[in-house]
Amino acid sequence: MRIRIATIFLLAAVLVSPMVAQEASDDPHYLRAVELREEALAAYDLGDYDGAADLARQAKAELALYGGGLSPLPASYTVQLIPGDRDSLYKIAGFPFVYGDGELWYRLFQFNRSTLQHPDDEDHIEPGEVIKIPSIDGEHREGEYDPSRTYPDFKDR
Repeated sequence: MRIRIATIFLLAAVLVSPMVAQEASDDPHYLRAVELREEALAAYDLGDYDGAADLARQAKAELALYGGGLSPLPASYTVQLIPGDRDSLYKIAGFPFVYGDGELWYRLFQFNRSTLQHPDDEDHIEPGEVIKIPSIDGEHREGEYDPSRTYPDFKDR
């Protein structure tokens, strides 16, 4: 039963995903996502719930690579010195292009602990330190955060 529910949610996420952009018809990631979606629906109809869930995950990953003209989610963020509004791991995790949830700050801390200037103090990050952003659900991330780019929201991908 748990597999069926999880599969239904994964398929719903893929079906609701923004798959209608005009320029998408030429994008190989978009085309592959549509193909995988159809395969997932067919597998689901045949009762192959595990196979359908796997195909839905693959379709979702292809859609993340397409991005509809948006930059892929950034793989790193450089800590900024902002007077009166200092960066923190909580604040960084809460950025929509990171996780959109400050409560996930500890994931950033654990992943970056070995490279931080103060690895035993989770509340102490220094301007200029580069925080690597680990993938949570296999989402595609690349490059350094650039404020001049437009990124999708992590929760909308």
